Amino acid sequence: MVIAVGVLMAVAACGGDGSSSGTLEPLGGTPGASGPGPVATTAQAATLDTTLDPSQAGSGFVNVDVQLAASGVRESISLDRATVRADQLDPVSLDATCTALDGGDPAAGVAVTVVDLRRMGSEARLVSAAVRVEGDGTPGEHDVTIDVGGVDQVTTSYSGTVQLADGAMTGTFEAVDAAGNAVTGSFVCSAVAVTTTVPAVTGGGEEVPDSAESGG
Repeated sequence: MVIAVGVLMAVAACGGDGSSSGTLEPLGGTPGASGPGPVATTAQAATLDTTLDPSQAGSGFVNVDVQLAASGVRESISLDRATVRADQLDPVSLDATCTALDGGDPAAGVAVTVVDLRRMGSEARLVSAAVRVEGDGTPGEHDVTIDVGGVDQVTTSYSGTVQLADGAMTGTFEAVDAAGNAVTGSFVCSAVAVTTTVPAVTGGGEEVPDSAESGG
């Protein structure tokens, strides 16, 4: 299922850069129709400042690591809301949500999203990720839908399973799209920013495991 990034993030409302040239390839998956996507100017105009007055800033950190096997893309999409003015957080262009972090009831379902359109025009290939867990948020395996949005303003939907940890603040997932292309990854929700180590891979090609070393 392929839908526009803007539509996805608008629905998810309830719930990092440089420059590059060349034509970006579509996300791994069956090409499909894409509608008009959101304009990046809203997110680009947002104030990113680690010295913001806490009374004016958002709060909470959300990170979603995504690995697309077909295209070799592996990126970490994260947002520390404490670095953005609360009045500039917008679910369509720049925001992060997490049921367990934001005071929701995981027993009624778990949703984790990150969208950051500031990544558009950079070497990044992805601008958004949404993890929607079926059923309650008890520890263990659950059905999940992963929606991954690219800089080409196309979002690809994957269905699979997620392993939730206690509290539904972290989880690991694996899923496939309609054509059988796989996505794997994990998410972390935290009251404070945490360090992530997943590198951004801007081209296709064979994925090299993190633990790979030269030699015998």
